[in-house]
Amino acid sequence: MNNKNKALEMLAVHHEEYIKMAKAIAGNNNEVFNYAEDFVQEAYLRLARYEDLFDKVVDTKGRVSKGYMFFCLRSIVINTIKKKSNLKYNYLGSQYDFEEKYNHIDEGLDKEKLGVEALETKMYQVLKEEAKWFDYELFKTYLTTGKSFRTIAEESKIGIRTIYLSIKRSKMIIAEKLYEDYQDYVNGDYDLI
Repeated sequence: MNNKNKALEMLAVHHEEYIKMAKAIAGNNNEVFNYAEDFVQEAYLRLARYEDLFDKVVDTKGRVSKGYMFFCLRSIVINTIKKKSNLKYNYLGSQYDFEEKYNHIDEGLDKEKLGVEALETKMYQVLKEEAKWFDYELFKTYLTTGKSFRTIAEESKIGIRTIYLSIKRSKMIIAEKLYEDYQDYVNGDYDLI
């Protein structure tokens, strides 16, 4: 076994602690809090890229440096929060007004729900047409079940890195093909979707 694999195994011993760490970093952001397992998996994938990982995370006494994992997780969680907040709440440089959005229940909310459903339907159609069958089925499973990469990997015997790369390919196709539709949705043009 090479040193990189040994370092990853040593890190994995503290897996549950890393999940708690990711949840603590996410704070009260429930949307991010629920993906703690995925963040930890992504941290493992990032760390696995380093050939000198053993030297970075294991000290001279043979103990794992949890601080290294903390900073890696912190980076992943904060970047995810930034991406989510930029996409949903701070588009075109203006602030999203939650109170105005949810205190007025009218036809607009129903139109918005229909817009989301139409966007989701288009997303699945685009993936079915553009993506490989494997990527489409894996993405559909990931979204509809809400399972983490690790859980899907254990149940399907597919490698976590394969799952990660497949989901990433699917997201890139969706981003490329549905960017304008998403912008229409953000701008409130639900009828254009």
